[in-house]
Amino acid sequence: MDDKKNCIFIVDDNPIYLNAGKTLLQDKYTVVTIPSGEKLLQILQKIMPDLILLDVEMPGMSGYDTIKEIAAKPETAEVPVIFLTGKGDPENELLGLSLGAVDYISKPFSPPLLLKRIELHLLIQSQKNELRDFNKNLFAMVKERTTNINELQNAIIVWAGEMVEFRDEETGQHVERVQQYLKLLLEEMEKTGQYAAIFDQWDIEAFLKSAPLHDVGKIKISDSILLKNTKLNDEEFGIMKLHSLYGKMLLDSLQDKVPNQTFLDYAKILAFSHHEKWDGTGYPEGLKGNEIPLQARMMALADVYDALVSERPYKKAFTHEESLRIILDGRGSQFDPELTDLFLGLSQKIERVSGKAKSE
Repeated sequence: MDDKKNCIFIVDDNPIYLNAGKTLLQDKYTVVTIPSGEKLLQILQKIMPDLILLDVEMPGMSGYDTIKEIAAKPETAEVPVIFLTGKGDPENELLGLSLGAVDYISKPFSPPLLLKRIELHLLIQSQKNELRDFNKNLFAMVKERTTNINELQNAIIVWAGEMVEFRDEETGQHVERVQQYLKLLLEEMEKTGQYAAIFDQWDIEAFLKSAPLHDVGKIKISDSILLKNTKLNDEEFGIMKLHSLYGKMLLDSLQDKVPNQTFLDYAKILAFSHHEKWDGTGYPEGLKGNEIPLQARMMALADVYDALVSERPYKKAFTHEESLRIILDGRGSQFDPELTDLFLGLSQKIERVSGKAKSE
C-alpha cells in the first residue's frame, strides 16, 4: 500500500461497481475493494482507510447496518463514509445522513462527480484532523503553562514564608515540614472520617498551599522583639501577638490586588487564628472550641510540634517523645482533643518528616 496516497475502501456486493470504482480511483488513491459489510468490519480491525464508499443495498448486512457499527466504535467513527445507492429519493438520503454518512451518491455514478466529492471530503477530513491536532497541542500548551504558573505561584508562596522564617532564625524547612504535618493529618482525617463534613468542602490543594504564610505577619514585628533570645516581657509579648492581626491585614491587602485566589482565604484563617486555644485562652479573639476554624486548629498542632523539635536561639530542641508529651498535656486545653489524638497516632510518620529539625 502506497503510504503517500489516501486509502479508499469501496464496499459493494456487485463486482461491476467494485471494478469500475477501482479503475476510476487507482491512479490517484490506494483502493481496497470489499464485497460485503461483514468483511469491511473485519478489515477495519487491521487497516484504517481515509474514506469509505459504501453501498446501501447488500445481502446480509446492509449499508445502514454497517455504518451503525462503524459509528459506534471510537476508532472508526471519524472515518468519512459516502453512501452509493440506486435509491435516490430524499427519504433514504436523509436516513443515510442521519446515521453518519457525509454524502450520498446515486448509482450509476458520474466519474467526475465521484472524484470531486471524494476530493472534497478528504480535504474536509484533513482540515478536521489538523484542527483536532491543533486543539490537542493547544490543550497541552495551556496545561504546561498552567503547570508552570502554579509552580511559580507555589514557589513564591514558599519563598515568602521562608523570608519570614529566616528572619526569625528558622529555616525554610520549617514551612515545608508544617505542610507535610498538615497533609498527614488530613489523610488521617479522611481515613477516620473525623470532621469529614467540614473538610469535604475544602480545596485541599489551596489549603496546603497556604500553609507557608501562617506567620507572614511577623515581618512587621521589630527585630528587637522577634530575635530576642530571652523570654519576652508582657509588653513585648503583647506586641508579638499582633503578628496574627498583621498577617491578616497583609493578606487582605494582597487579596485586593489578586482577587479570586482561594489559597488566600485559607492563608488569612491560618495567619489570624492559629494561636487560638481550645479552652479560649488564645489570641487574637479568644475563640473557644469549635469556634476556632478547623484549619487553624490543625495548624496549631503542626506549628507547635515543629517549634518544639527545632532548636532556636532561645531554646534547645526537645526530642520527638518530649514534644508529643507536651502536645498531649495540651489536649483539651490548647489543642482540639480529637485532632490531638489523630496527631499522636501519626507519631512515626511525623517523626520521619521532622528528622532534620533537631539539626537546624
